[in-house]
Amino acid sequence: MHRFGGIVRFAFLLGCLLTTESYASAGDLPVKNRLPSPTGAALRSLVLPGWGQAYVGHPLKAVFYSGAAEGLIYGIYREHRLYRFYDRRGDSDLAQAYKENRNRLGWYLTAAVILASMDAFVDAHLYRFDVSPDLGISPVEGTGGMTVSAGFTMTLR
Repeated sequence: MHRFGGIVRFAFLLGCLLTTESYASAGDLPVKNRLPSPTGAALRSLVLPGWGQAYVGHPLKAVFYSGAAEGLIYGIYREHRLYRFYDRRGDSDLAQAYKENRNRLGWYLTAAVILASMDAFVDAHLYRFDVSPDLGISPVEGTGGMTVSAGFTMTLR
């Protein structure tokens, strides 16, 4: 299992390196000269959870999804080992409990992979979504009160 975990980490880091955005020298702002493919992001997350998020440019989500998948894979491995151990000893009740836990973790892993894929797909579609400060409510100082902009201007004193 330890070798498999190392392979997963290596593949994830390689995917992150291959899909990182280039940065401009002025202020280290990301240069968004390409639009990520929603299908490509979803497929990347199906292959390796978190890779699609790294491709779209959300490294924290990538770490979360890959960590969750790796933890679930380790849990499945552990429960399977315990199931086999108690099955060989002839303790069928305890073996059955570990088998049910293993299967439940397998379903959780399936759900996590599907969720990661759907999240990467949506993030790729919303890649250029404008969340500028002009759309929010922001106070303006120096007017003797506070002006709140939200489609209209109002002064509070």
